Amino acid sequence: MPPFETLLAMIGFALAASATPGPVNIVGAMTGARYGAARALAFVTGATASFLVLFLAFGTGMLAGTGWILMLARPMTVIGSIYLLWMAWGLARDDGMVERQGLDHTPGFWSGALVQGLNPKAWLAVFSSLSTFVLPLANRGTGLIVFAVLFGAICWLSLALWAWGGARVGQRRMRLFNRLMALALAVSVAWMLAGTFM
Repeated sequence: MPPFETLLAMIGFALAASATPGPVNIVGAMTGARYGAARALAFVTGATASFLVLFLAFGTGMLAGTGWILMLARPMTVIGSIYLLWMAWGLARDDGMVERQGLDHTPGFWSGALVQGLNPKAWLAVFSSLSTFVLPLANRGTGLIVFAVLFGAICWLSLALWAWGGARVGQRRMRLFNRLMALALAVSVAWMLAGTFM
């Protein structure tokens, strides 16, 4: 088990990475605004599961000394950024109307998994948290599992709160909300790209 101070640092990092605005938080808020908080929980769960798969897969690879894993960071950041900017464009063009048949197309588990899997913020969080908190530990395997449990719980709760917050937006304000979220999504992607390549 990691020392208590390390656990507190892990919790603080997971909270900062999960709760601060980013592409998945914004899409979660949009899903909550459009379909309600309860319907958004499948998206939230898919995004959390996808993050944990990334975290455990790359954590296991790093512990095994697989250096090629680090080479995936930049290409995945570019691919994810293109996908997220396409989503932002779609949001900006959306008229904000929620039609009854649209409720059948609520973003679900697999949508959450895809968006998170292509989320540059998730990739950056995975690599930085593993190198900062897990690799320095004496018992890296236990540290990886403990951090995954902490990160998973914090990630799910943070995304659920974003969805709940989005659900508080009234129908009359949906078009403005869509455009603000599209702008926030584009800005967060640009910020992450600048941090990756500058």
